[in-house]
Amino acid sequence: MTEAELAALADQIVARVMRGRSGASGRGRAPAALAARASIRPLDRAPARTVATRSIAGGMHRMADLVDHTLLKAEATRAEIEKLCAEAATHHFAAVCVNPTWVGTCVEQLAGSGVAVATVVGFPLGATTSRAKAAEAREAAATGADEIDMVVALGRLKSGDWAHVEDDIRAVVEASRPSIVKVIIESATLTPEEIVQASAISKEAGAHFVKTSTGFHAAGGATTEAVRLMRLAVGDDLGVKASGGVRDCASALAMVAAGANRIGTSSGVGFVTCLGPGPVSFRELLANPHAHAAACTSGSCQPPGGQPY
Repeated sequence: MTEAELAALADQIVARVMRGRSGASGRGRAPAALAARASIRPLDRAPARTVATRSIAGGMHRMADLVDHTLLKAEATRAEIEKLCAEAATHHFAAVCVNPTWVGTCVEQLAGSGVAVATVVGFPLGATTSRAKAAEAREAAATGADEIDMVVALGRLKSGDWAHVEDDIRAVVEASRPSIVKVIIESATLTPEEIVQASAISKEAGAHFVKTSTGFHAAGGATTEAVRLMRLAVGDDLGVKASGGVRDCASALAMVAAGANRIGTSSGVGFVTCLGPGPVSFRELLANPHAHAAACTSGSCQPPGGQPY
């Protein structure tokens, strides 16, 4: 689909969501809060790190600024987690993302580094109760997690039980304060309409990011089309995290060009090597992403007519 077609689809779906919610739930919430480009509640509800959710279209950034350095396999050892933290500190990634049992370890390892500690809740299925997710999030935040990546109630979403989906997200947002909350919608399992509606509901429920994937679902991970739809649905008020299968520089750049401002990956060190330490003008990148992606595929990662990054 073209960018214009995606934008038209997103606007159409959000308008339908607004109409549907105007009299369906009886909760008295203004349906206009779901408008794709409407402003959300004041951002003072979020921690100072909310600056990470802002658009990256302007200014100079390093690719490392966008990376959540991730290790979520169940068999990850302490030595592997410590290595993950050391790499994140060396390259000054945005965050590490680990299972809850390792949050305390990462907080200790990364103290003073400026790297955030992210963890997962309801992972990877999203099928536990809202109370259990909230308890998990509350403990993680108390242990020092700066960011909480929660899995949406996917079965409820696919059943059209949007009230439950919203309440589930809201419960985690409230339990996580003051930590940032990212909502994993498992976009590869969703229709375009469901991607937009899930993103809009996440915004309404107070989340700070929407995220494509756990990376564990057989349906697949991030796609540029899903990222575009998510960005169109939430505007510039929320972050969009592309995660699941983003393993090389060309893929990462394509996700950024589509609207992502976080990349969840276990391959972040390779991105740094490819793009160099930066900083890079993302305005230039977004103006000509295909040329940059082609350069990265060839291994040079040099902007057309310019100096290497």
